[in-house]
This record gives sequence, structure tokens and C-alpha cells, in this order.
Amino acid sequence: MQALKALVVFMGILIFIAMGFLVYGLLTRGDDAEEPKSVTGSSFGLIEQQLPAGASVSGTSLQDGRLVVWLRLAKGGAEIRIFDLVSGASLGVIRLKAAP
Repeated sequence: MQALKALVVFMGILIFIAMGFLVYGLLTRGDDAEEPKSVTGSSFGLIEQQLPAGASVSGTSLQDGRLVVWLRLAKGGAEIRIFDLVSGASLGVIRLKAAP
């Protein structure tokens, strides 16, 4: 009976230690997610993009090394353009059309 009690106490201590490691891992991983990501690399120079006639920039955002530009189109609808900040390349355009 003494051996069983010792085993239960030992396993309880192991569970307590494992929970401590779990909490430590969650706290340290959460700190990494809050740090802003820096963009490094060589300059890509001047990039020119033609906007549709009458379009205006309604917002921009930096996300994961990419620049996201929201455009409001003159005839209704919107466009989202995505650029890579390292190379300056246009990664794509999402065109949202107004319903007829």
C-alpha cells in the first residue's frame, strides 16, 4: 500500500511539472506572436502601378511582408491589390464587382 501511495504522489508531481512546462510554452510562444515582423532585404526601387480611371485608395495594410492596398472603383465595386515588400512584385489583384 505504501508503494501505491508513493507512486500516486510521484505521478502527481510529474503532472504538476508538465503543467508548468505547458504554461511556460504558451506564454513564451504568445510573446513571439505579438512582436512585429520586420522586412529585410535589398531595395527594389520604384514600382509604378496604373489605377483604374476614377479609382481611389481607400486603405492600406502591412501583413506578413506584404502590402495590401484597397481601392474604391468609380463605377462601384472595389479592388484589392497585394504586393511583396521584399521584391516589390505584384502578387495579385482581387476585383470585387458591384451587383447588377
